[in-house]
Amino acid sequence: MLATAIALMAASTSPAAQTLGWYRGNTHTHTINSDGDAAPDTVVRWYREHDYHFVFITDHEYVTDPAPLNALFGAEGRFLVLPGQEITQWGADPLRSAAHVNSLFTTKLIWPVGERKCIGRGCGAHAEASVPLGDTFKANIAAIRAANGIAQVNHPNYRWSVRPEDLYDIPNGTLLEIWNGISDIHNLGGTDDHGDARPSAEGFWDILLSRGKVIWGVGSDDSHNYGPATGPDQASPGQAWIMVRAPELNAKAIADSLRKGDFYASTGVALRDVSQSERQLAIEIQQPRGPYPPRYVIRFIGTGARVLSEVTGTKAVYRLKGDEGYVRASIVDSDGRRAWTQPVFTDGRSP
Repeated sequence: MLATAIALMAASTSPAAQTLGWYRGNTHTHTINSDGDAAPDTVVRWYREHDYHFVFITDHEYVTDPAPLNALFGAEGRFLVLPGQEITQWGADPLRSAAHVNSLFTTKLIWPVGERKCIGRGCGAHAEASVPLGDTFKANIAAIRAANGIAQVNHPNYRWSVRPEDLYDIPNGTLLEIWNGISDIHNLGGTDDHGDARPSAEGFWDILLSRGKVIWGVGSDDSHNYGPATGPDQASPGQAWIMVRAPELNAKAIADSLRKGDFYASTGVALRDVSQSERQLAIEIQQPRGPYPPRYVIRFIGTGARVLSEVTGTKAVYRLKGDEGYVRASIVDSDGRRAWTQPVFTDGRSP
């Protein structure tokens, strides 16, 4: 049972792993086709010129054809533009309820639940007050999966809309945005003056994993602003990304790796390797060159968000005991940059 449960990323311990590469990508990107401030070619050019290997265009209720963009910017084995959409789901009161989900790899528009509305450059749909937010997640993710896409639940603390229970019924294999690059998206959660406590986006992840779900954590930009005045208070590109391990750079290989969780999320910490066997999970950090390199804390986290082990330095190994439920690594460097590995499971669950 244990050997089967921790088979995710096991290819890294086999001879075939020598043919695998790491590919940097962004799964949440906007253009003037919804509420971004730059045309798709400008957006794609930014990612192409800043050492990304792939980018999804995920405008609100608009699907951009990647073929012309790939004709201009695509390069075999080096850069790829992929299709997608942000499904813009609002509750009856859009000021207090948002349940946005990215539809990755899909090429036809998927409308959210409820009454369709377009205001200014933004579209979406408002569900009736009688429809629980959790039901909209289920319906929209079902539509994504029916179109052979991969669903990504976005920014759960946006407008403090989503509660953990709203995500209890999302299917295994769903992606969850545990870090969003916009400054006012409340990645770290918090409690207000009335005692309303919300977990961090990473905390949402642990809650779902602790309930037996198989959910993969994603970092992404949610980029909207590309001009010279972009800064930390805007939705600028280059804030968070994923590093996907795959045999080659094409849509199928990226999709296969996303579905099985063979990637990690980052805001600036690079991993040289993530490897596992039946007995251990090992992390090795790629340290940048320089006379005063960053220092690192690596935490291995299990069921209930419990810290199983904490290690300093650029290498760490956690010996799997078999009773953890899941084990994932969270890394923070001395400048506040982060990385997160996907969980491995010791209890038999699978996507």
